[in-house]
Amino acid sequence: MSSSTYPKLSTLLPPIILGGGAYNTQMNADPAALPIRALIRRAFDLGITAIDTSPYYGPSELLIGDALLHSAQPRRDYLLMTKVGRIQEVDFDYSPAWIRKSVARSLQRLHTNYLDVVFCHDIEFVSRPAVLNAVRTLFELVDEGTIRYVGISGYPPLVLAEIAVAVRKTLGRPVDVVQSYCHYNLQNGKLLTALSTLKGEAGVDVVINASPLSMGLLSGAFPGDFHPAPRALQEACVVAHKWCLERGETLPGVAMRWAFAKWQGQGPTISGASYVEELEANVEAYREMSTAKEGKLGLYRDAGVDEAAVERMEPLWDEVRGLLGEWVDWSWESPPSGHVLWKLVGESKL
Repeated sequence: MSSSTYPKLSTLLPPIILGGGAYNTQMNADPAALPIRALIRRAFDLGITAIDTSPYYGPSELLIGDALLHSAQPRRDYLLMTKVGRIQEVDFDYSPAWIRKSVARSLQRLHTNYLDVVFCHDIEFVSRPAVLNAVRTLFELVDEGTIRYVGISGYPPLVLAEIAVAVRKTLGRPVDVVQSYCHYNLQNGKLLTALSTLKGEAGVDVVINASPLSMGLLSGAFPGDFHPAPRALQEACVVAHKWCLERGETLPGVAMRWAFAKWQGQGPTISGASYVEELEANVEAYREMSTAKEGKLGLYRDAGVDEAAVERMEPLWDEVRGLLGEWVDWSWESPPSGHVLWKLVGESKL
């Protein structure tokens, strides 16, 4: 069995995917105290029928698995997406043995006998041969029926595009999906620089825009010491939030509408939510910018952009980007200078 046996992933994913990165001590001091059961029930009610997580996100898989156990939603009606390879901040293992062990553990944690999508996590930290070996292992797991679609994820869009092309050329089949984070939002729109290569030469079916608030950078508050953005950029975002408040808006509200309007038609957006109200606000922002105003989100994969709503928002977006000034389209270095790429023993044979 191969991924070609299944429908194209692009025909299955809703426009918003619930992100599990928030169920981590980086983003919340006590993730277990979050109303994750209620969040996932409400997400399903709204038509958000896909959930993204990772073992790297602390207890996220366990908490999501618990919520799914307490959900009445049949397994066939939602998609589970997780990742392999990144263990801790500077701890990676892309070996075939670990890939298989990680997938088996995710199956147990999420209480399922198959995973819809598995990504190699943060591939820029790993040498190309090691990534290719890991993707090959995931393709084997597709052929064995354990997973259905294979993806790669990371921060730098051009690196993602380069590796996606290499996968297709070296392994003879493309990855189904690429997930880029913090690279298509009100502060940074560089994901577009890689889009034509990803969907063209690399043959990728779906490109997912993750973290439209750039891991809390556009939340209106300082995101925390974990965030790699320099203090000056964080301060500029706080200033922009105060400017929005003076006009009856919030920076996250303005930023979410930008992301949904500008990315509409390109692929889904992964957005985390710690509370039901936050989830509902995200959906409302999507509907405001979309021609799909009612009904469950999963039914509106091909909805268009509400051009009148965009016209109303453009002055706000322009003003906020003006306040960000030199930081518009700025990216941090990933991996950071001095990082030694994780390598696989014997990789020179590839």
